[in-house]
Amino acid sequence: MDQLDKLKENWNAQEKEYPKINADSIKKMLAQKSTSIVKWLLIIAILEFSLLIGINILYSIFGSPDPATEALMHTNFMIGSYIVHYAVVIYFIYLFYKNYKNISASQPTRSLMKNIIKTRKTMKWYIWYNIIGGFISGMVGTIYMLNNHPMIIELMESGKMDGHETKFYVLSFLFMVLIYAVFLGLLYLIYMLIYGILLKRLKGNYEELKRMEV
Repeated sequence: MDQLDKLKENWNAQEKEYPKINADSIKKMLAQKSTSIVKWLLIIAILEFSLLIGINILYSIFGSPDPATEALMHTNFMIGSYIVHYAVVIYFIYLFYKNYKNISASQPTRSLMKNIIKTRKTMKWYIWYNIIGGFISGMVGTIYMLNNHPMIIELMESGKMDGHETKFYVLSFLFMVLIYAVFLGLLYLIYMLIYGILLKRLKGNYEELKRMEV
C-alpha cells in the first residue's frame, strides 16, 4: 500500500469534522502522482524520438543493400514525410511538456481534472498519429516498390506474368497491407503496454478527483 492509499484509507475512516485537511492532502498527492506520470510520458516520447533520429543517422551512414529501397528513401515523398514526422513529434513533445508544467497541486481540482483529461487525449492522439502515419507511409512505399523494384520489373518483362499483371499487383499489395497491419498491430500493443499503464494510472487519478468533487 503506497502513501496515497494510506491517505485515502485514513480519510474515509476519520470523522467528518476533518474532511478539508485530508481532502487537500489527497488532492496534493494525486497531483504529484499525475505530474510524475506526465513526466514519464515526456521522457519516453523523447527517448522514442531520439531512437528514431539514431536509426536514421545510422541509415544515412550505411545505407541499404537494396538499390530500390535506397532509392525509395531518397524520394521527395519519403524526405518530406520524415520532415513532417519530425515536426509533428517535436510538437507532441512540446504538448507533453506543456501538460507536465500545467499539472500542479495548487490549481483548483476541476482544473487539475481538466489537465489530466487533456494529457490523456494528447497521448492517444500521439499513438494514433504514429499508427496511421506508419500505415500511410508503408502503403506509399509498397506502391513505389511494386512499380520500381528491379526484380519485379524483370519479372514483368520476362513475360511470365502475361495476362496476370493486375492480379499480381493486387495480391502483392493486399499481402503487404496484411504485413503492415500485423506489424502496426504489434506496435499498437507495445504502445498500450508502455503508455497504456501510465494512461490507466492517470485515469485512476482522474476518477479519484471526480469522486472527491461529488
